[in-house]
Amino acid sequence: MTTKKRSYVDFDQTIGYPGSKSLYFECGLCGDYIPSQPKESVSCKCMNILIDVDAGRVSVKKEKLIKVFKFV
Repeated sequence: MTTKKRSYVDFDQTIGYPGSKSLYFECGLCGDYIPSQPKESVSCKCMNILIDVDAGRVSVKKEKLIKVFKFV
C-alpha cells in the first residue's frame, strides 16, 4: 500500500483562502480534509470548514484550526 505524503502550504487568511485542484483544506478539529475546489458544495465532518460552490465561498468557523496542503 502506498501512502501519499502531505506538503503543507503557508497562506494568509486575511487575504483569502487559496484554491487549486491540487490543494486541500485540513480541519484541525475533526482531522478531515476536503478539496479546495470541489465540484459540489462540501464540508468537513464537524462543519468547521464549508465550501459553498454556488456562492463561490469558503467559510471557516475556527480559522486557527485550518491547514492547506497538497499531496506529493
